[in-house]
Amino acid sequence: MSSIALLIVYLILAIIIVPIIVPIKEEFQFNFDEGIETMRALLYMKGFLPHQEIWSDHPFLFTQFLSVWLTIFGKSILWARLLTISFSALLIWFLFETIRLDLGIFPAFIGSLSLAASSGFIRFSSAVMIGIPALSFTIISIYFLFIYKHHKKNYLLALSGVFFALALQIKFLTVFLIPMNLMLIIISHKKPVEEDLKITRKIINSVSIWLVSFTIIFLSLSFFFHALSYEQLLGTHFGSEVKTAFSTKNGFKFLSQVIINKDFDLFYLAILGVCVVFIKRKWEGLFPVAWLGTATLLLINHQPVWPHHYCLIAIPMAWLAAYGSVPCVNLFKHRQYLLKPKKMKIHNYMLGIISLGLMIFLLINLKPKVARDIPSLQQDYSSQFAVVNRLADKRNSTKWLFTDVPIYGFYADLVVPPEIAVFSTKRIKTKQLTQEQVYELLLKYQPEQILIGRFKGFFYTSSHINSYINQFYVKSDDISVADHYVIKSLK
Repeated sequence: MSSIALLIVYLILAIIIVPIIVPIKEEFQFNFDEGIETMRALLYMKGFLPHQEIWSDHPFLFTQFLSVWLTIFGKSILWARLLTISFSALLIWFLFETIRLDLGIFPAFIGSLSLAASSGFIRFSSAVMIGIPALSFTIISIYFLFIYKHHKKNYLLALSGVFFALALQIKFLTVFLIPMNLMLIIISHKKPVEEDLKITRKIINSVSIWLVSFTIIFLSLSFFFHALSYEQLLGTHFGSEVKTAFSTKNGFKFLSQVIINKDFDLFYLAILGVCVVFIKRKWEGLFPVAWLGTATLLLINHQPVWPHHYCLIAIPMAWLAAYGSVPCVNLFKHRQYLLKPKKMKIHNYMLGIISLGLMIFLLINLKPKVARDIPSLQQDYSSQFAVVNRLADKRNSTKWLFTDVPIYGFYADLVVPPEIAVFSTKRIKTKQLTQEQVYELLLKYQPEQILIGRFKGFFYTSSHINSYINQFYVKSDDISVADHYVIKSLK
């Protein structure tokens, strides 16, 4: 069976098996971001323009993918989540293949298994969020660079540049990897002394191919999606207001708590992997070492740090865990020396025993880790779906739903004003969405239904918003999980 056919079979199996393990159909909402992503897609499907009409603090490529996907398969949360599961399956597949190129099948298996079991991965790989798709394209880009190291075909560089551009057009999550990608291209060329000039020209040519392909795709998509707004795409994440608003969010504390409480087994094996890289001089392993070090420093100094950011360090840790399994593999390759350690170099024997012990430790912790990560089915969502049904009852007479929890709008097939497709904590705290703006939007759109469930204090502390709602709307007293209002003319 060809690699492409095997990949297709693998993706189909992932789409079939994951919903059996994870309650992706039953879970009402994995994360508030799901409402934002699905509502952006719903608005885009109805013809609203990205960034010009639909406010968004991230690029729009995933929204495009999701819109096409939902148009083909139907507007349901199940199909939306299956798209993310497909991306997470691709991420694990190409991480496996990248590791396999240099270390072989068993270390690749350990690396991909470690990632799949890492903290939060199952939940975030099932949720309609943009982090996993962006990381998936990033790993595919890196995979082509590692293939290029072996085959030196220029089209591989072009493909790598294209996929990295696609990754950044979903989320600017891995932009810090650009220098590392270029460095990987440079060291892919061996440098005999007598051919210095020739090799230098090859390096310049290779780097240029990657940069040109990356730049063309990135800029083309930026113009296509009107993704050139500093205020929306950069100001929301890197403006001075962000650090002030989230000054209490401690990146180091968050990362250390996740590792200590959940991923200590992966952390220990990754540390051994770092040692193996330097002791065994496996210099291709410097890439995940540099990734892990850079990502950790960035997250420690970044504000705010959300749980899904952890995937940024889980991937290189899983990659390094694969390096941590290499001494064990070598130990069993020379199993005739297992009971005769004196016939082996003592440091090889010790590394092999430590590696074996850490992998056993990792496998023992595998089941409880995964069990903790899978969402519980004990949650009763009947109240939430009752709200959806109430909204849908007046769907035909409702043009606009005004809500701070847009997932309800997606379930009920009702759109929100495009300016509030992203109704988030960050946008409120950084003053990119103010009470005055919300009041003006209420006057502009005069929504038939209002649903307030997440930021009640933000709404009700505004005298203008409060008086407007009381004057023109009637509250549904039988709904408890959110405050539901219907314009008086529909009552």
